[in-house]
Amino acid sequence: MADEGVQRKIPAEKSINWVADDPRTTPSKFEFEEHFPEDLFTDIEVPGHADWEVRIPGAKQRICTTFKNGGFPMYQIAFEHMGLRLPITDLEMAIFNHLEVCPSQLHPNSLAFIRAFEIVAAYLQLAPTVSLFFHIFGIQRSRPRGNVTDKCGWVSLKQHKKLFDIFEESLRGFKDKWFVVRPITTAGWKTILVRGPKVDDEGRVQHRDDGEPIEVDCERFPFCWTKKHYAREAKSFTFRKGALSKEELADLKALEDFVEEFTPSLWTDREGNPICDEEGYQLSSKRFINTKALLRCSTRAEAEDLLREMKSTAATLRKLQADKKRRQAGGASSSAPVASGQSSPSPSIEVTGEKRAAEEVVVDQRPPKHPRTQGGGGVIAGPRGLVPGRSAAEFVLPPAMGHDCLLDGQTTVKIPEADQTILESMGPESLKNVVAESSVAVFKLLEVATFLNGRECKFLQERDEARALAKGFGERLTVVEQDLLARDKALEDSEAEAAKARKELEDAKGEEEKMKGKIAELEEKLASMTLAPSADEEEKKVDPAGTYTNFSRAGLISKIYEVGDLQLEVASSSFKNALAQLRILNPGVELITEGLDEMKEVRDGQIASPPLDDEEA
Repeated sequence: MADEGVQRKIPAEKSINWVADDPRTTPSKFEFEEHFPEDLFTDIEVPGHADWEVRIPGAKQRICTTFKNGGFPMYQIAFEHMGLRLPITDLEMAIFNHLEVCPSQLHPNSLAFIRAFEIVAAYLQLAPTVSLFFHIFGIQRSRPRGNVTDKCGWVSLKQHKKLFDIFEESLRGFKDKWFVVRPITTAGWKTILVRGPKVDDEGRVQHRDDGEPIEVDCERFPFCWTKKHYAREAKSFTFRKGALSKEELADLKALEDFVEEFTPSLWTDREGNPICDEEGYQLSSKRFINTKALLRCSTRAEAEDLLREMKSTAATLRKLQADKKRRQAGGASSSAPVASGQSSPSPSIEVTGEKRAAEEVVVDQRPPKHPRTQGGGGVIAGPRGLVPGRSAAEFVLPPAMGHDCLLDGQTTVKIPEADQTILESMGPESLKNVVAESSVAVFKLLEVATFLNGRECKFLQERDEARALAKGFGERLTVVEQDLLARDKALEDSEAEAAKARKELEDAKGEEEKMKGKIAELEEKLASMTLAPSADEEEKKVDPAGTYTNFSRAGLISKIYEVGDLQLEVASSSFKNALAQLRILNPGVELITEGLDEMKEVRDGQIASPPLDDEEA
């Protein structure tokens, strides 16, 4: 059925200016972070499979943006609260193709209608065709703010004849909770793609040189928001009754009969008091398929049990009505005693929501009126405060087990008058069947309670173990905290010592700078104490060649002594030669020679010389 509407390379919209402000300007709440956001719901596919992944969109991407690589945007509420799971079913694909819209282009309430229709069709063994679906549901389009005619928003489904309750009258907070889903395995890709002929922009099939059509991967439904849907009138998508086949007409009647059998909802106030009309009859309203409760079922078996309960309740009511009509036809009167001892009201009360015939109304037999009271003093007042067909924040069980004198005869037990009427209108066989069904329900309740009690005991044991572990962990945490405090104190002391050392280092650096300044001053003074230029000029006169320029004072003195000794040696040698010549010529001059030797010894320091006066020195 879905392959008939295979999309042939749907062109991506280059501009999204035609989209209404809300979907075009609302970014996704989810952003890239180190860890996944706590409210990100990633259970998007059938259990046991791992063919799909969740991708967080970019900051500039919107729900109406075109995404690549086979990804398409989806609102999180469809997976989190409506139970939608990938892959998309054939019926869902066929509906998207028929409407020419992306899944996120449909309002989430419409996705809930699709899922509920699939579940009910499977339970009633109906053929879920597109024509049957769009005979039950019509199309309406959201009007952008400001009545802008050139802007297009979400597409919604509306029922021509109400069979399903709406999931939520007002869905809030869904617009910014969206992400992109994309297949990651071959099995996942095969669920959204199919091989088909390649077409050009004008829709003509392209062929190879041998005349065979070129095959490419084609989308089985639109992956992005398209404007093609809005080019058609809303009524062009629906099917009239005459367009349905015989099988579809039979399935439609089966569905309508199934809903008609539901027990009407009796009206009560918050305290549980029945709400009656001016004549004293309790008001009621027709019931429909509870879409929200149906989508809350996690398995197919749970959904079937819920639908079976609706059907069995309706069957019981039909049986009661049939028994009543037979008794009325035979002139039988109901005289069953009431547990409370009060006079029973007339069995002519109807709870089907239909108008009664005028001849059936007997003034004397109408039930008494029960005014609404603030204190809850009505017939069935209690802490429950439930309104049939509406969800309640909490449900408080009646305090039957905590009332010690409930069955000792001191307390009068009463039941709602509507239930009394039903019980009084029942015959022996009907009562027997009701007791049997109620007994089964009681045993089922005991079975569930036993299971829950066992599980609760297990949870309590785990709680005690967790508390013991928490206590041990708390003690270890105290030790760790004390150790941490000690380490913090040591760290503070180390930081104080380090600060003191840094201060001393700064002081030492300051002293070093002062010493460097003093050294510079001393070097300047030393430079000022060098020999004057006049000394340099005298030295040049004495030593024009500069032989002794680099000599130190000790070196100069040593050189003077060396030159003096050399000159003395030369003079002594000359003197000795002259003396030798005189001795040869004058043998009587020995005393002079001895005097010279004595003078030499005195020079060499071998004989102590007499002290010199200042002039001699």
